[in-house]
Formats: sequence, structure tokens, C-alpha cells
Amino acid sequence: MSSSVKNDRIFGGLSSQSRVALSLLEKINLIEKTLWANEFSFPQLKKLAACMDVHRVAKETLLFYEGDKSDYLVLIVKGQVHVVKFDSRQKPKRIATLGAGKTIGEMTLIDGQPRSASAITATDVILLVMTVDHFNRLVNEWPGVAVILVLKIAKLMSQYLRQTSGRLIDYVGE
Repeated sequence: MSSSVKNDRIFGGLSSQSRVALSLLEKINLIEKTLWANEFSFPQLKKLAACMDVHRVAKETLLFYEGDKSDYLVLIVKGQVHVVKFDSRQKPKRIATLGAGKTIGEMTLIDGQPRSASAITATDVILLVMTVDHFNRLVNEWPGVAVILVLKIAKLMSQYLRQTSGRLIDYVGE
């Protein structure tokens, strides 16, 4: 990570200053800019959007650090985010750059474990954020929508695992 990365963490990696107050319809419009909208009906999107906050975050801002206990999922609406892991010598290695429609933090939302990687904004970004408290609200108040979300997350995690195992095969000895 460069020394210019802004560590602007107040709450779970996102500052309260980065939060943008938008109407429910404006949040739905942001979700519709991603492929996530394809999984939900409009009434379901309203419930999902009610459980998400919008953040505008500047380039080179640390969203969360590997090992953090922050508990939220990030859906990238606009811009790019670098995913970084540290090797055995604590040297940062970029493992992915994610753009609009991609998520970060789905594992932490589901299992409550510390972050498995760091996330740093590569550009100015617009993010939709769901905290574990908002996720639990979704589960309790609208379980049908929560099931669709969990299935979406399960599909994403399955895809990531398949991609990772495909990349690792070249490094596995006989």
C-alpha cells in the first residue's frame, strides 16, 4: 500500500463524513446500476435499499484492513477498489481490482470473522453498504428478501472459490 493511502476510519472503515443521505428511490436507482437488481423484484429492492447506506469515498482511502473485525458488506456502484493481502514478509500484494457491481465483505457479513484482506479505493467510489445490523433487520423483517440476498452471496462466493482454485492449480505440485 502506498504511503498516500488515507486511513479515514471512524466506523468500520468508512467515515461518517462519507455517508450520503439519499431517498429510498435514489438508493434503488443506484442498485439498479448494478446486476444486483436482476435478482430482486421492485418491492424487494425497496426493502433491500432500506437496509443500505450510501457512501462517497475518495481515491486511496482504506476501507478496511486485513484482520479488522468490521462487519459490513460493500456493493461497489461506481469506481474501483483494490483488494490487498500481505505476504509472509508483510509485503502488500494486490490480489484483485473490483469495479461496479462487485461486492467486498460478504464473508464477514455471513461468518462474523475478521477481514481476510484489505480494501483500498483505487478511484473515487460510490458504495452501497449493508452492516450486520441492517442484515439482521432484513432477516427479521423481510426473510424472503434475506434468502434471495444470501443465495446471491452464496453464488458469488462459489464463483470466487472456483476462480481461485482454477488459478491455484498451476502452483500445486504433483
